[in-house]
Order: sequence, then structure tokens, then C-alpha cells
Amino acid sequence: MAAQPSSRDIARTLRAAIPHHKTQVFHLPPTASPIGSTVELLVENLDTQPEAHLTDTRRKLSWIVPLSRRDDGTWRASLLLPSEPTILEYEFRIVHDPAIPTIKEFRQVEGRNTPVYGEWEEKPFKIAVYDPAQMPADWTRGMVIYQIFPDRFADGDPTTNQASKGVYGLPPLFKQWGEVPEKPPMGRDFFGGDLRGVIEHLDYIEDLGIDCVYFTPIFHAASNHRYEAINYLKIDPMLGTDADFDELVEELHARGMRIVLDGVFNHCSADSIYFQDAKRSKESPFYRWFTFTTYPDEPVGWWGYGFMPEFIECPEMEYFFLGEGGVTEHWLRRGIDGWRLDVAFDNTDEFWRRFRKRVNAVKQGAYLVSELWTDSTHYMLGDTFNGTMNYRVTWAVRGFLAYDKLSPSELDDRLHTFLRDTPPPAVQSQMNLLDSHDSDRILTACGGDVRRAKQCYAFIFAFPGAPMIYYGGETNLQGEYAEDGRRTMPWDKLDTSMIDWMRGALLVRRALPALCTGDFAPVIVDDACKVYGFLRAQNGESVYALYNASDSPAAILLSGVIGTWRDVLHLDPLEITDTSDGLHVTLPARGAAWLVEMN
Repeated sequence: MAAQPSSRDIARTLRAAIPHHKTQVFHLPPTASPIGSTVELLVENLDTQPEAHLTDTRRKLSWIVPLSRRDDGTWRASLLLPSEPTILEYEFRIVHDPAIPTIKEFRQVEGRNTPVYGEWEEKPFKIAVYDPAQMPADWTRGMVIYQIFPDRFADGDPTTNQASKGVYGLPPLFKQWGEVPEKPPMGRDFFGGDLRGVIEHLDYIEDLGIDCVYFTPIFHAASNHRYEAINYLKIDPMLGTDADFDELVEELHARGMRIVLDGVFNHCSADSIYFQDAKRSKESPFYRWFTFTTYPDEPVGWWGYGFMPEFIECPEMEYFFLGEGGVTEHWLRRGIDGWRLDVAFDNTDEFWRRFRKRVNAVKQGAYLVSELWTDSTHYMLGDTFNGTMNYRVTWAVRGFLAYDKLSPSELDDRLHTFLRDTPPPAVQSQMNLLDSHDSDRILTACGGDVRRAKQCYAFIFAFPGAPMIYYGGETNLQGEYAEDGRRTMPWDKLDTSMIDWMRGALLVRRALPALCTGDFAPVIVDDACKVYGFLRAQNGESVYALYNASDSPAAILLSGVIGTWRDVLHLDPLEITDTSDGLHVTLPARGAAWLVEMN
């Protein structure tokens, strides 16, 4: 195998091959950098002087920086970054050659709720400017997260299973554990999962190797998913009591695990105590929280859904959620370790900056995760969130290993674009997921191929970040989007083989700090053989993570790697040979390996 190109070379080659790329001029933006620091802009393959036209997107201020020619033929300029978090956007313009177009960045289109492959878009270059004093807490770096959809995980108290009175005029549908969810989804089919059921299975969760449990909403609501609250300060009666919640928090913490709750601070239920009071009278203190098309029965709803009235961020609404004793503080003081915020993009950025200030005042270091299916850079700067549901990595890994839609070079480009966008101290805390309650299951995405699913898990377990397992993924639960992916946990027929493999992989990962929080560097980007590999390294410990996306075995040379190495992932028996030119590895078709040196 020939020497591998750098990620910079890969980016240059990919962009030069874009049919509508108008020029061979190349510029790679600096990685996200601290406030007040200095970075260098460098432009290659250009004969005429360029100027950088920059905009501070937070302040809406623009200025121009000319670049100077250096002896190596490149154009460079030193750039002082702003003193507060922001996103700098910029493009290059040619001073004396109007024939050359404005130079912007070409990026792969990554998609939103569904992935996109093979498309590129032209956008301004950008630099994320972050506050290094407000980066994620150490406990979040490299942790393993387990997502639970409470109604479908475990039924610990059958006496509450039929407490629902209906969902927006529809009668409730009470189903037996193991039945298929209603299709199309109405939000009215209940299976009886609750907090008591989670408490009874905490040993299982701990034994799997989990550090943090993330719950979709547990507050009182009408639907089974509970993304439209009736009362933000009350546990849903179908899920349990305050005592159950307190016990859950205590038991999780006793096992060294953390808990993150889901919050929807953009809209509520039409049955909520807030909206119902607003309908009662315009003199209601809640009337100003909402906008009405026709008062009192036609509110402006989230994305047009009138049964989910959308909030106005008036001072009273803000104080309810963000003030002293408000929703944010209430649950933090009740013991939770963080929040995942639903449809974060539907609240203003200023709302989230004030949210972050309240969190910092109550529990500095809490884990704050945004839901945003696209580029979340503006949330990672230190003044709003510190993590995101990282669908950018989801679609990249799926594209390479599940769908066969991305070449290793295209995968590497996507990963490095994400890494360049994200503040380095925040990379290890991003919620890297393969699936969720809002997607099809990863095994379904892999066409039912367990081998491919294991490859995908082996990738996110080794890639920098906080990998997330959607409940049941460890036992090969399948399901299409949307409700079908929310099937009940099959406690009576667990796939113990898959569970054992995942438990073993996470145990190995926990024992290797390099895999949890080490530096990242690609070592193999082979489009011909469909092989991608990277190094995780920390304090003298090295782990080589290798992935073969082809249906044929791949002969890999890790040039210059000497010594005796073994595979600790154990997906397949491997042929590993140490020679004078490096380490030779034969990776089976659809194989994956984690190589560590034997002492």
C-alpha cells in the first residue's frame, strides 16, 4: 500500500474534481480557535493578490485583510480573532483580476433528517471562535451514552399502564409488550414502560458499560413520546412518581452514571396547564406566552401543529424556564447532570445564552446537548451548548459502512470538516450516534446485516467523541422510521451474542484511554480497497482502528509500525505480520480491528 495522502491533500483533490469548481485555487480554513488568538490564512495556486473579506456573524461587522506573497508562492495573512465567541465567515476576492471569481469553500452536502451523498455546495469559509474557559466538563469526554425512550424500555409498574385518557381527541391504544407500534404513528399507543422498569434494569445498563443515560421526555404529557408537555414540573403519572425519579437519580449516581433529561422549551401541549389558562382569559398571565390566529381556539403551533402551541420568548416565559427556581434550575437541583434540548433551532440563540448562564449558576459542568441535524458549530462556542446530537458523524459512518455511498476519501473529508468546525476541547464530548428515536434503527439501515452494524458501532466507539447507543441496539433491535424504530425492548429474547460483543468492546475501550480521549489521525485512506483507518494516541499508548467496507479481504500495511500487535476488538481472527517495512494486516471483508501493541 502506497504512502497515504494527508487530509489536506485529500481535501484539495476532492475539491479540484468538483465539476462546477471554477478554479484550482485552494484554501483550507483554520480549525476552530480560542477567542483573542491569532491564526494564519493561506491561499495556494494563485498568481494575483487576494483579499479576505471577513464578517463577524454575531456583530454583523465586516472588514478586509489583504494577503502577502511569500517565497514559496503562497499568499498569507495573520488574523487576530475576536475577543468574544462568534463565527467568522469570509471569502477571497482578487484585487486586480476580475476574471477570477470570488473564492469560497466547497463542502459536501451532508443532509438534514436524511443524509445526502455525492452533492457539493459553495459557502463562505468560516472559523469558529470559542471560549476555552467554557468548554465541556472532563466527565463528558469520551463517555458512553445510552438513550432510553421510557414507554418502550421496561415495565416495572403495570398498575399505571392504562392511565392515559386519550391523545387530542383520539382514544388511547394500550398494547402488549412486544407488539408492533401503531403505523402511521398517532402518539397514542402505550406499552407501559416506566421509571420503575429502568430502575430494575440499572445493573444491566451498568454491566453494558454505560456512563450516562439520556431519557426522552418524562414530564406529564398526552402522547407516548411526551414532546409536548402538560406540566414541566411533574413526572408523567404513567412513568411514575417523584419518589421513583429521586430513586432513579440516586441509583444512577451510586453506580457512577449520570442522567440527562430531554427538554422542549419551544412549545407545549394544547392540553397544558399553561395554554388552557391562556384560553380561559386574556387576563391570564399565560396569555402573553402564545400567539393566536383566532382566539381562543386557534393558536400558532409548532410547524403549524395547533395541538402543540408555540411559545413566545416573552420575559414571563423566559423566567419560567430560565429564572430562579424555573424549569432548568428545578431539575438540576433534583439531581440531573444535563439537558438535551429538543428543536433547539426553534428558540433564539439569545434564549440559549441565557439558559447557559442559569445552568452555570446552578451546576457548572452540566452536559448541554442541542438537537440540530446539521452543522451545530454556532452552538459549540462556549456560551450556549457544549454538545450536539452529532448526525454529521451519523450520516458519514452510515454512508461509508451501511450504505456504500461514501469512499474513504469522502468519509475522511467529512470527518475532518466536522473536526475543523468544532472547538478541539469540545470534540470528545459530542454525542456521536448511529440512530435515535427520530431515525430508523442502525441494523435496519444496514439491511439487517449484523456484521455491518458491528462495524458501525466499532467505528463510533473508536472515533473521538461520546458514543451513544439507542436502547436495544445492543440486542439487534430493528425498526423503520418513525414509530417502528421505537419498538419495545425484547427482554424475553435478547441477542446475548451481540450484547456480549458490545459489552466486550466497551470494556476494552474503557481500558484504553487512547480510545476514549486520545488524539486522532488518519493512517489509511484507500479508495481502491475501500479501507479507512485511523490512529488514536495518548501518553505513549496507541490504538490503530481499521475498517474494510468492501466484500473482499484487504491487505493493509501500517508503514513504519514495528513490534508485536494484537487485535482487541475480536470481530474476526486476523493475520498480523511484523516485518522490516511495517505491520502487515489482512482485514477480512466487512471487517474491523483495533490494534494495540503487546508489551
